[in-house]
Amino acid sequence: MTDMTRVVEAARRLERAVLRLEAALERSGADADRSEIEGALAAAKARYVLLSQVTQTVAMRLDHAIGRLDRMLEG
Repeated sequence: MTDMTRVVEAARRLERAVLRLEAALERSGADADRSEIEGALAAAKARYVLLSQVTQTVAMRLDHAIGRLDRMLEG
């Protein structure tokens, strides 16, 4: 498994976790539980944003590297 594949898979797992946390938050009635879930959701969303940025950076770098290799092979 390549590093990029791992990053993409991690992003998918994190996105699913955020969706589960949001669903749990909607179902939650107790204030104490709700506060804990809201904190976990905020942390998961922050990690998701960071991971998305990393994924975009990696994708751009791969695109540039592939472009350079293509140019080298062409000429």
